[in-house]
Amino acid sequence: MKKLILLALVLMLALCVASSANAEKAFHTYLTADTPILNGHNSVETSLDTPIGYCGATLYRAIADESRLNYKYIGEIAAELPEEISENVWRIALRPEACWANGEPINADTVMYSFKMLLDPVLANQMADFLSDASITIVNAKEYSKQTSDAPVAWEDVGIKKIDDYTIEITTTGSVTQNSVCAQFTNRATAMVYEPLYEAGMNADRTSTTYGVTADQWMSAGPYKLESWVHDSVQTYVRNENYWLPEYFNFDTVEVRIIKEMNARVELWEQGALDYLSPDANTIETYIDDPRLVENSSLTVFHIDINCKNPENPLTASINYRKALYHAMNREVIARSIFGYQEPSGTYVNGQAGMFSGEIYRDSEPGLAVTARVNEWGPAGYNPELAREYLAKAYEECGVSEDTVITLIMAFDESDTAWKATAEYLKEELPVIFEGKIQLDFDFHTESATAYKQTHDVWDLSPNDWSRSASRTYPYTCFYYYLSTYDSHPNNFFDEEFEAQYAVCDSEEVKSDYPRLLEETAKLENIYLDKVIHIPMVQGVGYQLISDRLELPVDEFVPGFGWGLIYADIVE
Repeated sequence: MKKLILLALVLMLALCVASSANAEKAFHTYLTADTPILNGHNSVETSLDTPIGYCGATLYRAIADESRLNYKYIGEIAAELPEEISENVWRIALRPEACWANGEPINADTVMYSFKMLLDPVLANQMADFLSDASITIVNAKEYSKQTSDAPVAWEDVGIKKIDDYTIEITTTGSVTQNSVCAQFTNRATAMVYEPLYEAGMNADRTSTTYGVTADQWMSAGPYKLESWVHDSVQTYVRNENYWLPEYFNFDTVEVRIIKEMNARVELWEQGALDYLSPDANTIETYIDDPRLVENSSLTVFHIDINCKNPENPLTASINYRKALYHAMNREVIARSIFGYQEPSGTYVNGQAGMFSGEIYRDSEPGLAVTARVNEWGPAGYNPELAREYLAKAYEECGVSEDTVITLIMAFDESDTAWKATAEYLKEELPVIFEGKIQLDFDFHTESATAYKQTHDVWDLSPNDWSRSASRTYPYTCFYYYLSTYDSHPNNFFDEEFEAQYAVCDSEEVKSDYPRLLEETAKLENIYLDKVIHIPMVQGVGYQLISDRLELPVDEFVPGFGWGLIYADIVE
């Protein structure tokens, strides 16, 4: 009898071990706003990084390296790293096993179609520049995408060529590194698109496509496939049985909830229903000593865009007015007390800029000189007396009588608690600084700031937080989005001197001489400060709570890679 009981216990233990080994590994995370579409060609929203990262496929993919302290590139659709076969010509061999989630092959024709549609001048996709001119500049790619009837450019003249069914070649405008080529083809805009659905969604004049508007109008190709997508509720991914590199991924399912309110996220975290949480200013104090909390530097400088074309604001086009607003911002209070444990910033170039080129810009002699200039005005540029002087100049310049009270409109998403609190603080602060001449009112919206500005003229201030990964190599590129040549620019103030200096920084001569590049970037940042392209506010510091049940692929935060959550494992 004792032997039977012992045998039964052994069998039960074996079943438990087997059950544990076979238990589904489900990762639970969230987005603060839903993905508007799944078409990476025509959405500037970073929320798209999540579904495309899990369910899309690009030529290359970044993974943690063996040291667990950095990352490296591997071929995803590409069979191997790119090879420079002649000056500025890079050959990319493709994997014959690469395929869509439905099993149909991905080959050179897929790549050519995807890239041609991304650059299509009629579709005028918002993300075209991410292929033409990001980490590398492809010959005639931008010229093709922005061509006019007066200056046509043939597709055959673009530096993207099919050599055979599983080989393409890329020609760049200057000398680039292998890593830069890989980086160009990892961003979400360069993910492959499924031609049958892309074409099925095309309108009659081929100016738009419904590709990716719904889950049924999009095709997965990555390590996971999109099983369901309930708008503003949840995205669910499951393993793609046809994916060719399954060994790098450990989750069986991924549940991405759309959770707009921080209180709801905190509640789910406390219940164990989320494996990841990024605390905001109102919750960081609760978790600042939590051993699960990790932190990292950020590419982001939170800022405020200024409308220079508000028909109801008589000061709207004045640079003196812009300078007055710049100096009226108490960034110390906003960064530390409102944003919570962040760094005040009166400069624009972020704290990671230049880190892959040997010297971080902010720590360099030219970068430190710009910071010193800002701090001479006051802490991170805050100087109420100077703000009043510039406002007086703006009133005189624009012919506005001294007793005129101007009400500024600050437009923002009310669910963004840090910016909402900042707006409420400025509503009290600005009238005090400007002795009642400036008042502040709000216009709430739920769409993206970029979309809001496309349909509204009557606004003055708009919070934003654009960042550019290329700045880790080339610091000046953090200004890229504020050029008139960027189709989805978040601002409407442009300056010839600023754009000319950007072109100097962007020249191959300067890019290849890093000490000079630092000097030219400082000139660019000084022009920005002189013209106040927009108002820098807060240097972002990232804080994340990561569940104990996650085993990360890196031992510390890796810029450009993060914590590698997509590659984590679940250990119960």
